[in-house]
Amino acid sequence: MPVAISVTADGESPIIALLEHLIGYDKKAMFDEIGAYGVSSSEHRFINQSDVDGNPWKQSWRAKLQGGETGRDTGQLLSGLHHNVLANGVEWGSDKEYSIRFHFGAHIVPKTAQYLVFNVGGNWRKVKEVTNPPRSFLGINKEDDESILNIIGRHLSG
Repeated sequence: MPVAISVTADGESPIIALLEHLIGYDKKAMFDEIGAYGVSSSEHRFINQSDVDGNPWKQSWRAKLQGGETGRDTGQLLSGLHHNVLANGVEWGSDKEYSIRFHFGAHIVPKTAQYLVFNVGGNWRKVKEVTNPPRSFLGINKEDDESILNIIGRHLSG
């Protein structure tokens, strides 16, 4: 099941203002580079274990018990990050269904059983509900804004 998380810059964004001046310019290579940058920036949030604004993620039970890192047990979410160049922009994110719960957080209850049952650190747990805190990894901060503007500048001057 595909999931999309959209981040839209407001009309005051310097990126949007600059892109509006590029009507008629072939932007495919530029959008490809911006998308690759966006994926890399999102990957660094997993490495740094922090959100878009640099705030540390709340450590998961599994990471605490096993001494690992949150969101990196199997590496599927991190390795599932990719970008798509569109006709008039670029999008990046994950193709993993659970990425939306990881990014925004979620309150999970059993669908048909009385309990949720799962294995954490080799021990089986049985609980009535689980609340996952948000651990945002998608988005653009001021540093990203500057890097994207530099990419645009290189493409315009090259």
